[in-house]
Amino acid sequence: MPTPNTESSSQGRVTLLQKLSYGFGASADMIGFHAPAALIMPIYTLALGVSPALVGLAIGITRVWDAFLDPVMGSISDKTRSRFGRRRPYIFSGAILGGITFALMWQIPLGWSPTAYFTLLTASLILFYTAFTLFTVPYHAIGYEMAGDYHERTSVMSYRMFFNMIGNICAGWLLAGTQLEMFDSTLHGARFIGPLTGLVFIVFGLAPVFFIKEREEVQTSAAKKQLPIFRSLLATLKDKNFRLLIGLTVLMLSGWTFATSIIVFINVSYVFPGDLKASSILLGSMGMAQTAVVVIALMVATRVSKNVGKKAILKFSFSFQILHVLAAWFLITPNYPYLQIVAYMIGAVANMTFFLMLHSMTSDICDQDEWENGTRREGMYGAVITWMQKLCVSIAVALVGVALVAVGFDQTEGAIQSAQTALSLRLIYCGIFSTIGVVGLFLLPRYTLTEERVLTIQSDLAKRREAAER
Repeated sequence: MPTPNTESSSQGRVTLLQKLSYGFGASADMIGFHAPAALIMPIYTLALGVSPALVGLAIGITRVWDAFLDPVMGSISDKTRSRFGRRRPYIFSGAILGGITFALMWQIPLGWSPTAYFTLLTASLILFYTAFTLFTVPYHAIGYEMAGDYHERTSVMSYRMFFNMIGNICAGWLLAGTQLEMFDSTLHGARFIGPLTGLVFIVFGLAPVFFIKEREEVQTSAAKKQLPIFRSLLATLKDKNFRLLIGLTVLMLSGWTFATSIIVFINVSYVFPGDLKASSILLGSMGMAQTAVVVIALMVATRVSKNVGKKAILKFSFSFQILHVLAAWFLITPNYPYLQIVAYMIGAVANMTFFLMLHSMTSDICDQDEWENGTRREGMYGAVITWMQKLCVSIAVALVGVALVAVGFDQTEGAIQSAQTALSLRLIYCGIFSTIGVVGLFLLPRYTLTEERVLTIQSDLAKRREAAER
């Protein structure tokens, strides 16, 4: 593994090359999070005829494994000492293994029973998410420790959010890719698209390995003290501000993933009745259409947060979700199918600005953690966040299966759904986002880690390090 040829300044500034490299890793991160959700339910239900409830059960089982694996990976990464750093060896291995296991996940044979498909899906997901954990937990951690400056952290995360969007676009077009005329069937398309996506995952995932180096003062602090894994996990969850951020993440990510999963079925039952190909093309177009507006939103949020604060940007995000609901109810219509892209862009702005602030604020919490406990545990904080994100994605996809069964959705490919089924799915979609907006605005005032407090903590930590060097 090569030694990176750039490094952060002692003042906590991060070079453009490092920001871009970290951003490239975010594309792999989002492909890992959203690509399975984009393909599993349509392929296993519509193409293979497996019950949505059974598919949801397979997804849920893998979360039990992740509940154990993520904090273990976070603790291992925090305690690792090597000339390549605490994070980079795992990012390197996870990127390669994640790409390979994702490619293999879609080599699905025909003619199996529902029980056999359930077993295959469960085993495939366990293998992939094991490799993905090896990548994503250290990837999150290295981002939290890249910048020491309070506002520079938001700048670093803005690059991550931009490349998050690139990963989301890739994931959003996967289902449409399986519908190309060159493929005999959806499953045939998945067998080709899967390895291609795995290769993209590897290429994006390796970028942080070559151009990012951990800050020297973080490495020094981390070497002093590390807690055993369970004490480390409990100490992480003890922080009330971090628990609040996790709760808000559950709200936002579960709802967003639920929406991007269920919108295919809304379109195939209401906008393009029985036409999976047209629905998947629209879904891919929605992902691409958000690009310009989200780039502008990230630039504005990064600049404005310096004046109004990170918490104010989160208020904007949750308020925008309520506007998203109103737009979605009127703009998801068979008369003008592509109008729903406008509603999607409103939701995308709310989603991206939320996660921009989430990760920037987590970096601040890591400083507070060192100030209170004498530890640098970005890996454990990253582990909790990645596990919660994967849990949210899996719960959301599983709930889609439950919702489809509850509203009487016919999983037969090309089936025309009833008007009641279409109406029920639209009501569920809008109800989820209404809940996100209202509950988020209710909980947010409880976050108490202000800029002034973080700057005071950082000043005290700097004095401690100077005293330790004497």
